[in-house]
Amino acid sequence: MNKHFSYNQFGQGNKIEACPVSYQQVNRNLIKAYSSIVLIVLVYTLMTHQYWAMYLISLDFFIRVFAGIKYSPLCNLLTAMMKITSLKPVLVNAAIKKIAAKVGLIFAIGVCAFHLAGYEFLSDIFIYMFMFAISLDLVFNYCLACKLQSLYLSYFSKR
Repeated sequence: MNKHFSYNQFGQGNKIEACPVSYQQVNRNLIKAYSSIVLIVLVYTLMTHQYWAMYLISLDFFIRVFAGIKYSPLCNLLTAMMKITSLKPVLVNAAIKKIAAKVGLIFAIGVCAFHLAGYEFLSDIFIYMFMFAISLDLVFNYCLACKLQSLYLSYFSKR
C-alpha cells in the first residue's frame, strides 16, 4: 500500500476511493476564504469580460502549486487578515487541498489560454466549470478533485 494514499475498495474491487494523506496540515478557513475570492473573480470575469483579475489568480495558483502556499501572495494577505480577526484556524490534511489547487491551476490556465487564443466561449465554459467545482467545495465540502482522482486511480489500477 502506498504510504501517501489511503485506499478503501468497494464492490468487486472495481472502484477505488482514495483521498491523499499528508503529514502537513493547512488552515481550512484560509482555503475557504481563498476559494471565495477565486469565485468572486470568476463571476467578475464572466460578467465584465475583464480578464486581468483572472490572470492574477492564475499566477497565484501557479505560485501556490509550484512554490507552496506560504509563497502565495493572496494566501499571505488572507493569513494576515485572519490574524486580526478572532477566527481560529481549523487544520485539515494538506494533500487534499494540494490536489484541488492543481486542478484549480488547470482551470485557471484553461480560462486564460482560451481567452488569449480568442476563444471566449470556451473560456466561459471553463469559468462555469471552475465555478461549479468551487461552489461544491464551498457549499457542500465536496471535493471534486478528490473524486476525479478516485476515477483516475480506478481506471488505471485495472491496467
